[in-house]
Amino acid sequence: MKLYIGNLSYDTTEQELRDALAGHEPILEIIRPQDRETGQPRGFAFVTFGTREAGEKALKALDGTKLGGRELRATEAEERRPQRPSGERPPRPSMKLDKIERVDDRPLGPDGKKVRYKGI
Repeated sequence: MKLYIGNLSYDTTEQELRDALAGHEPILEIIRPQDRETGQPRGFAFVTFGTREAGEKALKALDGTKLGGRELRATEAEERRPQRPSGERPPRPSMKLDKIERVDDRPLGPDGKKVRYKGI
């Protein structure tokens, strides 16, 4: 099971996070993403547990607890959504309309033909 742990302090180290999760072994992986430009941690982490039971216990234990002076928010991680290649637009919704039957209700002229309207 993989957990998302949010609202981490930027000063919290991976070791401090491991210590907070020590009672919920086995931990397979801790991913702490960093900002591309500054190299600082981004304030959240993904923790993968060996069993679902360990993940659920950690989820209940961590959500709302304080670490590094901040209240943690823990939820089950969602699968990553597929990303579009840069510059590609999402598909447009279909604009198909049902074909409308036109009715020619123009009056007849003195010659018996339909009157032709002039444009403005």
